[in-house]
Amino acid sequence: MDSSSIVCMADTIIARGSAETPRLDTVSYYNDSEPNWNERPYFTKVEEKRGRTGCHIDAGKQESFKFEFDSDHFAATPGSVDRPNEAAKQFAACMISGGNRVVLSGIGGDEVTGGVPTPTPELEDLLARGQFRMLAHQLKVWALNKRKPWFHLLFEAARSFFPPTLFGVPKHKQAAPWLDPQFVKRNRGALRGYQSRVKLLGPLPNFQDSLGTLEGLRRRLGSDALLQSLPDEKRYPYLDRSLLEFMYAVPREQLVRPGQRRSLMRRALAGIVPDEILNRKRKAFVSRRSLVTISTEWNSIVQMTKHMTTSFFWIVDPQDFIEALQKARRGEVVPLVPLLRTLAVETWLAHVMQWRLFHNAGNERDRAQPRPIERDLFFFSAQRLSQLGKLDRERR
Repeated sequence: MDSSSIVCMADTIIARGSAETPRLDTVSYYNDSEPNWNERPYFTKVEEKRGRTGCHIDAGKQESFKFEFDSDHFAATPGSVDRPNEAAKQFAACMISGGNRVVLSGIGGDEVTGGVPTPTPELEDLLARGQFRMLAHQLKVWALNKRKPWFHLLFEAARSFFPPTLFGVPKHKQAAPWLDPQFVKRNRGALRGYQSRVKLLGPLPNFQDSLGTLEGLRRRLGSDALLQSLPDEKRYPYLDRSLLEFMYAVPREQLVRPGQRRSLMRRALAGIVPDEILNRKRKAFVSRRSLVTISTEWNSIVQMTKHMTTSFFWIVDPQDFIEALQKARRGEVVPLVPLLRTLAVETWLAHVMQWRLFHNAGNERDRAQPRPIERDLFFFSAQRLSQLGKLDRERR
């Protein structure tokens, strides 16, 4: 819905003659092998509406994620893989062939327009305002929609006003079970998204939550790896300041209603965005491909887990991590995204170790001499960085 809405609104603005750009081209990814990522019917509807066919990239034919970096080039961050995959090459070819310079991204649509169907912010506002009659009514309506007892919803809303130590941390905010307890303790704030307790006085809780979400998006975008293959400019329409000011002033019950996420957005874009997209029950997500990747790369993963760099730096407990990998391979329910991110960080740390950027780093975990990564990671001088940059340029 995010990208489709941007495309349809852009077409409307261009048709009015209010845009500086002469046209907008589209790039659509699809994977017919994914049961929950059948995007072809939806972007086809958008193309039919605008009367133009865009660039289509079959993500199902791409190679599985390889847990390795190009050893000839230094990767400064876990996401800065030097060699782009086939999908990235196709995207670059689409950009160059169309003479495009700006990429419009739908990041922020879920967070700003009420894409997360939770009543918690609305109930927090009613609690803070003391509107208990409306609170009782909304609890009843949301309880029927969520099929949960109303006091569970009330507890979820009320716990936000208290310190996490009093009622514990919600399950979706808990750290991955294979992370070392000492690492979790030292980095508790980061692992929980730096979220603070909702204040009863001052701005409404919904606005406080929105600012916290916006800060999380800022950190996410700030940590993205820079792409050197394309001289493009990326813009985020949903993070436009004017739109944010408007959306944050709209009452929460207008954005999300029981059984209808993005209520305001659906009503506002009726007739502009195809109904098939506006009435879509949920957005696409990838699950099968990640499990297939773990199965196909199992031998490489097993070899990697024998001497884990993340274990040496007291980030991951290797036994718990291997157990989670085996569950994922058997198709059992595990936190898949943290699992893949752990593999990515392990691969990156192993790559960094090859460039000798650690101070007195070893190969085996020594529990008698704990080595927190916060004291060792990036313990090198500016001169060493300069030498690495010079060496990298010579190799290029």
